[in-house]
Amino acid sequence: MGADDGDRAGGNLAKIDHVVVMMLENRSFDHMLGYLYAPGNKDFDGLTGSESNLDGNGNKVQVAQITSQTPNAYWLPLCDPGEGYPNTNQQLFGIDPTAPLPQPLVATNEGFVQNFARAIQSPVEPPWPGVAPASIMQVYTPQTLPVLSKLAQGFAVCDHWFASAPTETMPNRAFALAATSQGHLTDDKNNVYTCPSIYGALTAAGVSWRVYG
Repeated sequence: MGADDGDRAGGNLAKIDHVVVMMLENRSFDHMLGYLYAPGNKDFDGLTGSESNLDGNGNKVQVAQITSQTPNAYWLPLCDPGEGYPNTNQQLFGIDPTAPLPQPLVATNEGFVQNFARAIQSPVEPPWPGVAPASIMQVYTPQTLPVLSKLAQGFAVCDHWFASAPTETMPNRAFALAATSQGHLTDDKNNVYTCPSIYGALTAAGVSWRVYG
C-alpha cells in the first residue's frame, strides 16, 4: 500500500451512496455459486467438479450440476437439510451428531451426504419426490441461476466468508451484524441480544439505514 492509498480509499468511500447486504438462508456457497466462474480460476475459490462425500455405505457421491432439465430443479435438494449445532458439526467434521467431538477438530466437509440421509428420514416438512442422500451434492450453475450469478459477478461476492458459529441462522446473523452471538446457538425466540451492532454505530455516525425482510 502506497503512502497516499489511504487518502484515495477515503475519497472513494465518500462516493458511495448505498451499501446493500443480502443474506441468504439454508443454502451453501458452493450450492449456489460454486460454478460462478470456470474451474481453475485462480481468483475464485469455487468447485472443480471432483469434490465428493461418502454415503452411509462408503460409496463416493460426487458433486453434480443442476440443469433446467433436472426434475424439480428449483426445489433441490428436495428436503430441508439438517440445521443446528449437532447437524452442522456432522456436515463439517463428518462426526455423528450423537457422538462426542474428538480433539483437535478438522473440518473436512465430508459429512453432508450422511447428515442429509438423516434429514430425509426425519424431515421437518414432507420431502419432494425423488429425494435421495446424493441430492445434497447437486449444485447450480450460472445458467440455472442467471440473476443471482449476474449480481455476484457485477458486485461483490465473498468466497471466503465462513459461518462464525456452526449452527442456526440468528446466531450467525448476529455475528455478521454485531461480531458476536453472545453464546446463543439456536434461533430460540426467547434469546436476547444486548450487544451493540453496526446499526447503532451507523446511527451514531449520522448514517441512515433500513432493513428489509
